[in-house]
Amino acid sequence: MASSFRGRDSTNSVNNKHKKAVEEVVMPVVNSSDIVLEILDARFIDETRNKEIEERITKQNKKIIYVLNKIDLVSLGELHKKIELENLRPYILFSCKERKGLRELRNRIKIEAKRILKDKRDLPSDFKYLHLAYVGVIGYPNTGKSSVINMLMGKTVAPSSPIAGFTKGMQKLKLSENIMLLDTPGIIPREENSQVYTADLKKHGIIGVETWQKVRQPDMIVIAIMQEYPGVLEKHYNIEAKGDADVLIQELGRQKHFLKKGGIIDSDRTSRLIVKDWQAGKIKPSG
Repeated sequence: MASSFRGRDSTNSVNNKHKKAVEEVVMPVVNSSDIVLEILDARFIDETRNKEIEERITKQNKKIIYVLNKIDLVSLGELHKKIELENLRPYILFSCKERKGLRELRNRIKIEAKRILKDKRDLPSDFKYLHLAYVGVIGYPNTGKSSVINMLMGKTVAPSSPIAGFTKGMQKLKLSENIMLLDTPGIIPREENSQVYTADLKKHGIIGVETWQKVRQPDMIVIAIMQEYPGVLEKHYNIEAKGDADVLIQELGRQKHFLKKGGIIDSDRTSRLIVKDWQAGKIKPSG
């Protein structure tokens, strides 16, 4: 899937506001953290990795734990193949919906925190904040980062919403006596901008960075899904479209009675329904 999202079709500048957010909000959290949890969508591992931030973390010799969320939406066999391909270590398989992976994640954090705290034990006792293990949490919007944090904490402490980018600012959350979580807003790499690049528009629509309510040109997202996952939408809606997105949209709109004046199919409304079903996980990439 990843290959078709690499190209650019515009030379305009990237979103300076987002670049500022990365530098002013996310990087201070990364710099302050001893361990970083990167929350990934198990359906789109490569697409939801922020390799720009990963590189900075690695340069600081800090530990990254990859949390593969939404495993209930994928084939575990295919998932393990992707993990090997991406060479992700260490990783935790996680599902907020089915409450899987919580014990494993807590144990992994404790193991890494114990090592960190051992290194800090000779620090002056006056600096009590230095005797905490700080765990930063990062991830693309809509990967389920806030839901993972709420499960770790055992209560709702991080706001969550189906609307991408809902979390604002940084939060400090005490996981245990010696472990502090540092939450950040959902972020995307600085070079990506769905307002400028069609390739990023498609990618962000597919992985849910731009939700079905807000995405521009939802028909483009439908086209991209059909190109990346041939036959999956047609199978789900039981419509024979032979890979033609327009045929699928027109027939589904007719079935749903999504009509405008004059009996014309409301393509925008129909496309948004498809994107909504896709982003909600009703349609699995594997079909």
